[in-house]
Amino acid sequence: MFNPIHQHLLVKCSIKKTIREVEVLNQWFRDLVAKVGMKVVAGPTSVMVDEPGNEGLTGTVTLATSHASIHIWDEAENPFLQFDIYSCKCYETSVVLEHINNAFEIDEYEYMLVDRNDNLTVVDQKAGKYEQNLITNE
Repeated sequence: MFNPIHQHLLVKCSIKKTIREVEVLNQWFRDLVAKVGMKVVAGPTSVMVDEPGNEGLTGTVTLATSHASIHIWDEAENPFLQFDIYSCKCYETSVVLEHINNAFEIDEYEYMLVDRNDNLTVVDQKAGKYEQNLITNE
């Protein structure tokens, strides 16, 4: 029997690289889903937003265990992104952050991992300069 975990990772980071192509971001989502051992049930769907002040690529993927989403503000003076993944299947924060870093080259970051089982509880939180070997979920 499946035992839901209900964890929600929220990430905000300044980035050195960006993605501007819809299909590249969709492939990024498919690769992420494979890395965290989940299953796509719809999407991914990505679109370029051209609303002044909110320009950038945005995307979502629906998982059998919930969803992941991203918005990339590549036109900002200091490009950044916000990402979240909610799932009732366990996953490692470090795997998700490494996947983000591989595509976007994180400069500074902050994240919060929320346990959404009974009460909303922050179970892990970090911020600072990104150093890949220092990010753990322990």
